[in-house]
Amino acid sequence: MNVRALIMLIVVAAISSGCATPSIPLKPSAYEKDVSVTSKLTARVVLLSGVVSGSGDMSIVPIGNGLFMPISSGPYPHLQFNDEDQRIFLGAFRQELERLHLFKTATDDPKQASDVEIKVLFAQTFHNPNHQEYVLDVAMQITSGERRLANHYRIVSNEGDSWWEKMNTNASEGKAKAGKKLMVALIADVEKWLTTK
Repeated sequence: MNVRALIMLIVVAAISSGCATPSIPLKPSAYEKDVSVTSKLTARVVLLSGVVSGSGDMSIVPIGNGLFMPISSGPYPHLQFNDEDQRIFLGAFRQELERLHLFKTATDDPKQASDVEIKVLFAQTFHNPNHQEYVLDVAMQITSGERRLANHYRIVSNEGDSWWEKMNTNASEGKAKAGKKLMVALIADVEKWLTTK
């Protein structure tokens, strides 16, 4: 077997082994600010999922004798902000609503009566493997009787990062950054809704 054939075999094995990579679940983070309001209300928090997608990647691999071969790979479903990540995020969101005393209880149980209903729609999530960028298009609606607040959020995980930070972010970190930014945006609007009743 010549060197070129050996390199091609290694490249094919590396690409095909990536297909079996397990999902990288979201590592949720806590809301790190103080809130200015608390309540004794109960909330039901509902998850609605939309489109989960991602782009591919292109790299150039040397195959010997000064020759290079372009290799197209992706998209990477195991890295995308998928349904499992959305469920993990919503579980953490409910926990934070209770921990911060914004609500006495926050559940997803449809049988349990509640004062407030919060619907969180992940309309679309997109993963770009370049710099492990995550873009989340999310809508939240808070309803209690006649009172309603609806808002849309576009979260870009690496927005505001330096070039160096973007280059040194892995998928797990990028996903966590997106989740943290979304948590901040949602909690701020829940707090706003509670203070303007």
